[in-house]
Parts: sequence; C-alpha cells; structure tokens
Amino acid sequence: MNDHLARRRRTRRRWYLLLGTLLLVNVMVFGAFAYLRSLHSAVVDEVTVAPEVDAALTVRPESSSDPIVFLVIGSDSREGLPEGWEDDYGDFGGQRADVIMLAQLLPDQGRVQLLSLPRDLRVDIPGRERAKLNAAYAYGGSELMVETVQASFGVPVHHYVEIDFAGFAAIVDEVGGVAIDFPAPARDRKSGLSVEAGSQLLDGREALAYARSRSYEELRNGSWTFVEANDIGRTARQRQVVGAIISELVTPGIVMDAPGVVSSLARHMVVDSEFRELDFAGIAWGFRSFDRSAIDSATLPAEDRLIDGVAYLVPVEDEADRMLAAFRNGGSLALVAGGAPPRVSVLNGNGTDGLARAWEAWLTDRGFDVVEVGDADGDYPVSQVVARRGGDELASELVGMLAFGEAVTGSVDAGADLVLVLGEDAEFPGEG
Repeated sequence: MNDHLARRRRTRRRWYLLLGTLLLVNVMVFGAFAYLRSLHSAVVDEVTVAPEVDAALTVRPESSSDPIVFLVIGSDSREGLPEGWEDDYGDFGGQRADVIMLAQLLPDQGRVQLLSLPRDLRVDIPGRERAKLNAAYAYGGSELMVETVQASFGVPVHHYVEIDFAGFAAIVDEVGGVAIDFPAPARDRKSGLSVEAGSQLLDGREALAYARSRSYEELRNGSWTFVEANDIGRTARQRQVVGAIISELVTPGIVMDAPGVVSSLARHMVVDSEFRELDFAGIAWGFRSFDRSAIDSATLPAEDRLIDGVAYLVPVEDEADRMLAAFRNGGSLALVAGGAPPRVSVLNGNGTDGLARAWEAWLTDRGFDVVEVGDADGDYPVSQVVARRGGDELASELVGMLAFGEAVTGSVDAGADLVLVLGEDAEFPGEG
C-alpha cells in the first residue's frame, strides 16, 4: 500500500514538473513574441520614411533566412549638431554622402558583412556623366544613389538607411560609447580627434571625429606622422566604428533595453517604405548566437588616379571584381582582401555522388581556389575543415561560412591551405 501511494506521489510530481515546464516555455515564447513586436513598433513609430527611394530598390527575398542588403548612407548634413560642434565640421550648406557602405545580413550563417565604397570612386551615374560616387546623392538624392550603386557594382540593394552627423553621434552615446584600440596617441586637427594610446571608450563626438578623419596622425618616435590619411583609411575607420556599434547593440545590457534603444536610434534614421515591414523576429532568430567575430568587413580595392585634372579613386579591376563576387555570394571579404585566394582541397567523406563537385563550385564562387577534388579515406559523421597549426582562424572562417562542420588542426598537403572533408552533416549547397 505504501509503495502504491509513493508511486502515485512520484507520478503527480512528474506531471507537475511537466506542466510547470510547459507553462514556462509558453511564457518564454509569448514573452519573446511580445518583445519582438515592441522592437518592430519602436521602428515603425520613429523612423522617417523616404518613399521616393522605393522604386529604385530590388525586391527583398521572401524568406527571412535569405541575405538582405542595405545601402547605408552617412549624410554630412550639419542639421541638429549640438551647439559648439560646428567648428569640427566646417560650415557647408546642403548635404552630401559622406559615408557609403553596403551592409549584408546573412541570417542562415549568423554573419554581417560591411563593404565600404569610397565616396571618391569614379563611376557611371545613370543619366549623368562619369563622376565621383557621392555626386549621385547630390544630383538625385537617395533614389539616384541606389540606382548608381546597383548599376556600378552589380549588387542588389533591398533597403536604404540614411543617418546624419548628429544621428551618428547620438547612436554611439545611446549604446554607452564604443571601445577602439589605438596603437599610439592619435589626432586629426581638422575633425577634432585627440586620443591617447590604448583602448579608448569614445563618446559620440569622439567617434564621429574618428570616423570622419582624413588627416589622421599618430605620435611615433616623438613626432606626429600621417597614417592612412586618405579616403581609403577613413573607410576602414568608419567600418571599425560601425562594427563596434553593432557589437554593443548585441550586449546583454543593450538587448534588455532594446525597445528603448531602437526607438532612440530610429529617430535619427531615414529609410525606405518596406524597411518598416522587415521580419524582425525571423532576423533576430538567425542572429541569436551572433558575436563580434561574425562581422566581416573590407573596403572595395581602389587606387588614386588623376583624370582631366580631377583626383579620383578607380577600382583595381581584378581585386575589386573578386571582392564584389565574394559579397554577392556571401563569401569572406576578409579572405579576399588578404591577397591571394585561400587554396582548398575538397574531399567527399559521406559517399554522396557529386557532392564534392557541388561544393567546389560553391567555394569558387566565394573567392576560394579549389586545388583538388576527391574522396576521403573512410566515412566522416561530421565534416571537418583541416588547417595546419597556426591556420585555426582561416579554418574557423570557412566553418562559419559553411554553417556546418568543425575546424581542426592536422596535416595539409603543401599545395593547399585547407582541406574540407564533407561528412554526413553536409548536404548539397542550398539544401541545408
């Protein structure tokens, strides 16, 4: 009898535990939906919409797991600058595109790509003569800028985001500042930058001065020396600050206060009409495990050229083509920017006919040099990206792009940098 009662009590406890667990899961699910809906409302209520840009945009993918490309414009409008800041930026009427950047979200990989387009790039502007890229904004605003970027670089633009000086600084202040490492004391007497060496927490005004610096100097061996004091150097600094902002936005403290932060950020944004209809829940799910290492960034390779007495930047053809191809296909910008493409051997370790050849094409499209395709010795339950000792970062980069497998250290033939062994977790590209 006692045993029977004990069993009944244990059974009741199990049911209570199960019901409690189900209740907790439901609370978490409905709480998450309410939370994400509040994020969406924060954007919808606060952003400024520019419907004139809609006609120039490419229709975004239907699936929330597909890549989404944003054209991000930093306008040099002085409107809204706090009192006393004007001396840092000069007194210019109107507004120009001071920052031009393509940002791509890859939810299926949990990665973000930032590709800077220097504003002095010489391009064909639709309906106009060849000119610097930022002239498209001066000629025809957001619509002509989108048309020019898509026509010149072959990249679809799904959404448009614009922010001015005051808004950029406000975003940095809203996230509590951004940490930037300086190898030496640095300054820019034109933008107002002045910092000591080491990791510095920059506020909005300092971050803006750093991102806008074109006369950047470092104190080396007792004297001030210009370092990357040009448009290319400035784009790298801009991406560094944007990457730091993104990193701060996913920290636990900011995430907990996300509706308030997003609302504040949205007040400084001009966007296309469809931006407000983005599937924030789907995107957030794709980036649920996002970390700082998932930000992949580069500047489109370009070189100085004097044409008809005007100083331009002209894309370096082969390098720029590889960079754009990597961006369009979700390849690694950092690897392409590193020089020669990484060499990869692809081995089939699960016996599926044609699998290695399919991944050969996928890797080639993303800037890799596939030097061998063959069969592995034996079957592999889990795919491996094998690198020599010291090549861990390269192997991890490829694993992140594949979204399956694991990076390991091992033996690699002299003709390759990596070996990709396709295991049972590998499917044909696009089927995962």
